Amino acid sequence: SILLKTKDHILPLKPDQKVAFIGQYAEAPRYQGGGSSHINSFKVGSALEATTGLDVQYARGYDDALDVAVEELEVEALDLAKKSDVAVLFIGLPDRYESEGYDRKHMQLPANQVDLLDKLSQVQENLIVVLHNGAAVEMPWIDKVKGALEVYLGGQAVGEATVNLL
Repeated sequence: SILLKTKDHILPLKPDQKVAFIGQYAEAPRYQGGGSSHINSFKVGSALEATTGLDVQYARGYDDALDVAVEELEVEALDLAKKSDVAVLFIGLPDRYESEGYDRKHMQLPANQVDLLDKLSQVQENLIVVLHNGAAVEMPWIDKVKGALEVYLGGQAVGEATVNLL
């Protein structure tokens, strides 16, 4: 993991904060690559499961099988972010964006994830991004967040490791 950005003492998270975990990868992390790097894991820890000692609420925010927004998921995420002290957005590259056998045509995150980040930054100034990806990504949004943590495809314990770092 690499800490890419921290501003205004946004990290570490404090036990007395109301924290919003937003994004599908908070509950079902991308922890390994596809194709020949795929293994059968016996247990994968999510960040959401590892939040002992923190006041965390969760909203899915997007569907990583799609590149377009699902309004119902976005509305739920925005409502949660508004009533939280800090929002942590878990985004990254879905399996369909990076796997063996083909080259990516661009280095962008899915449009629905970037759109959600933009909307969250308008309602919650204390925004942190956690990136789950195996390849480089563009970050034109970096000035809209106070914190950014790159966890890559961190393996079975990626959730616990991420919460420890947060």
